[in-house]
Amino acid sequence: MRIFSFLLLGILLGFSSGCKSKKPPVDKNADSAKQPPATTTPAATTGTPVTPPVVNMKRNAVARTGTGSKLGEVFKALDLYANDNNGKYPPAFTKSAQGSPLLSWRVLILPYIEQQNLFNKFNQNEPWDGPTNKPLLSFMPKMYLSSGNYDVNIAFKTTFLAPVAKETVFSPLGGVTKNSVTDGFSNTILVVDADDDFATEWTRPVDLNVNAQNPALGLTASNPAGFMALFCDGSRKVVPNRPYPNVWAMFTIGGGEQVNP
Repeated sequence: MRIFSFLLLGILLGFSSGCKSKKPPVDKNADSAKQPPATTTPAATTGTPVTPPVVNMKRNAVARTGTGSKLGEVFKALDLYANDNNGKYPPAFTKSAQGSPLLSWRVLILPYIEQQNLFNKFNQNEPWDGPTNKPLLSFMPKMYLSSGNYDVNIAFKTTFLAPVAKETVFSPLGGVTKNSVTDGFSNTILVVDADDDFATEWTRPVDLNVNAQNPALGLTASNPAGFMALFCDGSRKVVPNRPYPNVWAMFTIGGGEQVNP
């Protein structure tokens, strides 16, 4: 009986001890479940902010969009005009009976760029800014749209100018023929892409007056290294604006000057 009592007491003590040692299972996710969801904050940037490039309105002569192809169109028109007029290039401008300038050569070649209808609207006996002709400024052909400057374009101006001097293709006296270009077509400039400050209304009888002392005047701001030019053989090149004797030699049609490399 005593042995039975001891056994019963041992069983009861063991059961009590086992019950005290048991703990409820720990939920490892309980703490995190009670917390609000974490938010992700973008890391602060420490680099230099990216700014858009500054647009230089005095464009690099090589990078001017479409300049070369547009000058090519000018050449075709001038060449066709000469072929239809006994080899004569157009004069720099037309004149009234009194000798006053009226319209630019850029108007005279309109029929050769498929603009005959526009040409017919001009009054050939009226100046460029007369009551009939001035409203036609807004019909400027895209071929003459040569500048990236908004102020130049909105005024219907062009930078495609003829170098004017009595020694050039566009002599103020007019009547220069292809045969007169004895310095060679590939050595003689027909038209230049001038600086924006020298731009003129496309119908206005104004171009770039050049001289031997400072032939690069109006040709240095767009690209200090040189300017785009159209030659009598139809080629388009960037011409270094120094030394001056070289520039002048390329403007003259029969000076016999040597162009030094």
